[in-house]
This record gives sequence, structure tokens and C-alpha cells, in this order.
Amino acid sequence: MRSNALHAIALAFFLIAVGASVFMIKAVRFGYPLQPGVTASVWTIEVFLDFMAKDEPARIDLHIPTTDAARDLAGEEFYNGSFGLNLTSDRATGNRKAVWAYRFPSNRKVLRYSAETRGETQSTRLPDWFAEPAPRATPFEADPVKRQAFIVWSASLRRRSADDATFADLMLREIFGGPGDRGEDADEQAVLLKELPAPLDRLELARETLAAQGLQARIANGVRLVEDVRRAETIHWLEYRVGGEDRRFFPGGAPSRFLTIWRGAEGLVSANGVSELDLQIAISSERSSAAALAQRAGAEAAPVSRLFSFGDLPLTTQLVYKTLVTIPVGIALLVFLRQFVGVQTLGTFMPVLIGIAFRETALLNGVILFSTLIALGLAVRFYLERLQLLLVPRLAVVLIFIVIAMAGITILMTDNNQAIGLSISLFPMVIITMTIERMSILWEEASAGEAIRQGLGSLVVASLAYLVMSNAHVEYLMYNFPELLFILMGICVLMGRYTGLRLSEVWRFRQLARA
Repeated sequence: MRSNALHAIALAFFLIAVGASVFMIKAVRFGYPLQPGVTASVWTIEVFLDFMAKDEPARIDLHIPTTDAARDLAGEEFYNGSFGLNLTSDRATGNRKAVWAYRFPSNRKVLRYSAETRGETQSTRLPDWFAEPAPRATPFEADPVKRQAFIVWSASLRRRSADDATFADLMLREIFGGPGDRGEDADEQAVLLKELPAPLDRLELARETLAAQGLQARIANGVRLVEDVRRAETIHWLEYRVGGEDRRFFPGGAPSRFLTIWRGAEGLVSANGVSELDLQIAISSERSSAAALAQRAGAEAAPVSRLFSFGDLPLTTQLVYKTLVTIPVGIALLVFLRQFVGVQTLGTFMPVLIGIAFRETALLNGVILFSTLIALGLAVRFYLERLQLLLVPRLAVVLIFIVIAMAGITILMTDNNQAIGLSISLFPMVIITMTIERMSILWEEASAGEAIRQGLGSLVVASLAYLVMSNAHVEYLMYNFPELLFILMGICVLMGRYTGLRLSEVWRFRQLARA
């Protein structure tokens, strides 16, 4: 007995853990919004390459957005023309490249890459390995003059700083500040600058200086995400971590939102066998569903996100599941009301089915229709009892009467220009018929009061189930996070092990408790 209880508890927590894990991956890693109607500014970035081929083997290497940052990147598309395409990646830097090649191209050619993104901000986390100490590098070891200049300057920085954070701040201010900020070691700094275009020369010096102190740092390159731009300029910045804090330093001022394309000091594109290469980066923005973008990004990056998603289904099937996945929520509510509150209903899941029917009629109209049809059906059922009909023919007569009653109400309401008549035909006839049969049997075997009590209990549970299942937030969460079904299953397993008193029983035996 004890082993069965432990087995049930272990199963419940396993199901809850699976559902919660997938939910956290989608909500935290891929940024699925947790409420309906959330929109976000979605930027479309397009890299356009136009060049003249020279009838000789050609190869174009283009850096495309990296995938090691916590970002949404979806809808990647490539226009290759007659060129072959190969995607490569560098595990050390996280860089990705699109490599286009062709044996003997001629005339003017066009290549294109595009993707959708919500971009990054200063708060976007850097990779976890940034928290690990970096191996202390020895900059300029091959050049004695630069080596000595670096020793003098770095020693001065350490002397005038208290920790790594103040060291980094002072170093960046002296490298990127004006003439008055460079202190007494301006000559040493000038000697150390490499032959790189600005500001890469100073960013590389800053990176090497931090690396010499055992701090993780790297150069990042990308674009500012702004409103529609036909020719966006690339920007360069430094990413590093000091004092347990992720930091980014932008020489020209930090943008509100940006996109990282590649890391390192090399160029965005390199080409062989072509001429007159023109590279153009276009950016456009629009408001779009944050959930749709996160779903697309998650499906491309993680199979588990695609597995727990309805996005690939046909639209008509998606609409069916938008309703279907809310039913377990109503079932879980029913289990709670029966196990802990002690509400008695007609049938096990009959109230939830009635609640589903209320979605077609609205709650107030549904309650009125349900009560009217049950009352009329009970009257016919008791009349048929006198005829001593067999079960199946009796149910058939009641069902036919329900159809006649529904048709009559529809005609009556339509003649009075009431919209309720348009949805009553969808009210489930079989559910009403079986409810009438169960209620009439209970009326005969127990009492009229017990039948009415369970009928009212069913109506209350059906109303609560309708309110829960038709709630916009519940529909959104269950449809976009179907892994929550595992959590509901685990909760039902736990509730199934409860054998204590229900609230109705506490009230029923309250006199004994006082005694």
C-alpha cells in the first residue's frame, strides 16, 4: 500500500517536473509571453550583396547573426541564385558564415540573406563561460618595445585602481576618452594600437588588456536596430565581465536595441574572384505577435519547443485544439470540487461537457436553455415511464423531443429577433438526453430533493468550468504551452491520493465536531 502511494507521488512529481521544465525553457530561453495580446517590435534585417563576376572561381564569405546570445532569430532565408551555399560555424567564437561559391560565374550577380529578430539590449546575458576565469595572456610578447610599453601602462592602471571593475573603467576611459583623459601614459597607449580601422584598434587593445588580467572579453560587431534604414552601418563594441556583472562598452554610445552579427576584429564579408562588391544592410520594423516570433525561433533552435507546439498544424486543426486543450483545465476543476469540496454531480464529466456547450450559447443563455430543456425533458420522461417502454426506445423518444423543443425555441427566438436562436442548434442533444435520464433515475431511486441537488451541483460546476475554459488567459496559456497538460495530469494524480474529509462532510458532521 505504501509502495503504491510512493509510486503515485513519484509519478505526479515527474509529470509536473516535465511540464514545468518545458514551460521554463519556452518562457525564459525563447521569451514566450505569458499573457495574450502581447506584441513586440520585430525587425527584419536583410544583407544584400551585389557584385560583378569575372569568369573565374568565386567565393563570398558573409558573417550572419550569431546564435550564442539569448535572442529571438527566426525566418532565416537565403537567396543564392546559381551559387552553391554552405553554412559554417566556429565553436570557439560562436560565429556563423554563409559561404557562397561558383566555378565560373559571369556578369552581375546578387546574393541575399534575411532574418527576423527582436534583437538585444544591454541587459541581454552573455554566455555562461564569461563567468569562468580567462587564462592570463601575455600581450605583445613578440615585440619588446610594445611589451615594455604595455607593462608600464598596465602597472600604472593597477596602481590607480582598487579592483577589476575600477581597473576596467579606468582603462576604457583612457583608451576612448579625450586627450585630457589619457593621463601620463598617452605615448605608451599610442604605441600599443594595432593597425586596425577605428574603433577596432582601441577595442582590440582593451580586449588584450582585460585578457592580461584574467578577465573574459571579446569584440562584437553588429547593427543598431532602428526604424526603417536602407543602408545601416555596422557598429563595434566590447563585451566583458567584471565583478560578476555582464558589461558592454559601445564607443559611440549604447543603442537601445541592437543585433550581434559576428565576433572578432575581422571584416563582415570577404570575397575572392569578384569585383565591384557592394554590401548593403537594410532594416525595417513592424509590430508583431511576440508569441508567434518566439514560437518560430524556438522551433528552429530547440526540437522540444517544436514538439510542444501546434504551430505546424493546419489552421483549422489549430482552431480545434484551441478549444480542446482547455478541457483538461475544466476536468481538473471538477476533480477538485468533487474531491475536496464534495460537490455531487450527474455523471462524472457531464458538467464539463455542459460547460463546453455553454461556449456556444454564453453562460446566462446556456443556463436558461439547460434548465428549460431539462424541465421539459423530465416531464416527458415521467410521462413515458407510465407507458413502460424499454430503455433504448425511451431514450430515443426523449432525444427526439429534445430536438423538437430546441427547434421550437429556435423558431420562437428567431421570430423575436433574438440572436440566441442562432446558437441553440449547437447545444448537445445527447448530453441533455443522458442528463435527463440520469436525473429521472435518481429521482425515482433516491428522492426529488437529491435529484434537484445534483442537478444544481452539475449546473454550478458547468458554469465554473465554462468561466475557466473560456478565459482568454487560460486559452492562451494552454494553447501556447501545451506542456502544462503534464502539470495538470500530475496534480490530478496527487488529488487522487486524497482520502480525507470533504468540505461538505465537515459541514454535515459539524455537530459531532463540537461534541
